[in-house]
Amino acid sequence: MRYLRRLVSGTRAQLADAARSLAAGQFLPAERNDDDLFIVEFPKSGVTWLTFLIANVNAQLNGDPRAVTFFNINDFVPDVQSVRHVGPVRAPLPGYRCFKSHAPYLAPYRKVVYLVRDPRDVMVSYWSFLQGLGWWRGTLDQLVVNRKYGIRAWVDHVGGWLRGIDAAASFALLRYEDLTADTAAELARLYALLGVPVTPGIIATAIERSSIDNMRQLERSFAAGHPALKGLEFVRRQPLGGARTPISNAVRELIEKEAAPVMKQLGYGPAGALEPTLWRQSVG
Repeated sequence: MRYLRRLVSGTRAQLADAARSLAAGQFLPAERNDDDLFIVEFPKSGVTWLTFLIANVNAQLNGDPRAVTFFNINDFVPDVQSVRHVGPVRAPLPGYRCFKSHAPYLAPYRKVVYLVRDPRDVMVSYWSFLQGLGWWRGTLDQLVVNRKYGIRAWVDHVGGWLRGIDAAASFALLRYEDLTADTAAELARLYALLGVPVTPGIIATAIERSSIDNMRQLERSFAAGHPALKGLEFVRRQPLGGARTPISNAVRELIEKEAAPVMKQLGYGPAGALEPTLWRQSVG
């Protein structure tokens, strides 16, 4: 009987390991390299804008004459969940490839820029996005308490990265709010961490090409010939960094209660106040 229990326990452990490996596989390129850089976020934290900024910087650094569009963005910063078999990227960050990802903490990611956003904004944006996909029919209040999509999922994702990342990995935290407040300074900081010299002119051009108006026009052009994107918006109508969609006091209090420790770590205070954060690790 004791042997049988050990056998069952061992089999369960093996199955659990296999399930974790299978789940992790969707967030890894087929041919992984420790030099790969991953831009990671919980959904709707601003990674689409950040990937356009990075792609437009990298295209200039590589002398690539192409305009960055929604049609070719994966040529510059591939989404690892949709483009797994990736060879040398035509316009990579000089020295290595750069991927976009929504992965929960994964130890194989050795170079990570983690983009975080105030969860009170994330929940509203995620709710609107999931409704557009037809994946959610309920209210915002119902989504916030949902285990798969709501505030606990945000806490697990963000907290998992902050707790899990080891000292030997290259990691940098980037707040969406800091990026919107001073985009040029945050991009310069990021590329300085990466050890890549970027002139103010290159950064200014990347910001102009990644403006909300330009990205909305690029999205409209892409969606016009794409039947699966009818009615779906990746680029919200409100200006980048604009006012938060109002939420009820009850929902706000629930978010703040569930996410309080992580929000405090990240400098997200009450009523949307943004405070300093100590999470300024290096990449590279």
